[in-house]
Amino acid sequence: MSTDLTSFVSSFGNVTSQEAFTNSEAIEAMKDALVEGITVSASELSTTDGYFGDSALKIFLPEEARVMVDNIGKIPGGQRLVDDVVLRLNRSAEEAAKDVVPIFTDVIKEMTVADGISIVCGGDNAATEYLREKTYDKLYNLYRPKMAGVLEKPLVAGISADKAWTTLSDKYNEIGEPVNFAAEVLGKEAPMPPVEVDLAGYATKKALDGLFAKIAEEEAVIRENPLNYASDMIQKVFGAVKAGLVN
Repeated sequence: MSTDLTSFVSSFGNVTSQEAFTNSEAIEAMKDALVEGITVSASELSTTDGYFGDSALKIFLPEEARVMVDNIGKIPGGQRLVDDVVLRLNRSAEEAAKDVVPIFTDVIKEMTVADGISIVCGGDNAATEYLREKTYDKLYNLYRPKMAGVLEKPLVAGISADKAWTTLSDKYNEIGEPVNFAAEVLGKEAPMPPVEVDLAGYATKKALDGLFAKIAEEEAVIRENPLNYASDMIQKVFGAVKAGLVN
């Protein structure tokens, strides 16, 4: 085992005398695992119902819209408008997920030896947390315009998510204006406060939450069953960690 690896890993615990893997192998395995996890995650999310069909990842309207949704559902056609926006939010996220893999490429290329070893010897989601820390702001800035473009793109019946959201929120705010005014005159709290939400920003955050959740799931599977993967380095490095050759 190399001096750098021995020194680094020793800070986490004991290292057996048997050579487990070298610095370069740790980095190669980590890059292979990241690419594997990201590719699988993006593939699953970009299919039809990748978001919409997953109860844990499905994107609903923002919490700020709860009062609006409760009230708009009481008018004719209101619930259809709500359902329409929810569907388009999820379809937009699924569409954007098709292009997410290249966004991570630069970060993976820049991974250092210390990064790779730390992740390999880390917890079940160490790689996912590394990616989140290193990419989130940049990923958000790159992803949001893409998401906004998808939200503006007609998806179903020629209606975009942005248009459906605008119709929904404008209708709600129109109905709520006189109700809120009457409440104000009586010195009461507005029962239907106006709703203004950056739909593209909200949808981007929710879509990224789903993406990282998927990557974390895949990372845990790789660590638990490294021999199931084609990469020799994943098998060797994560297999050694799982077998306790590096503690």
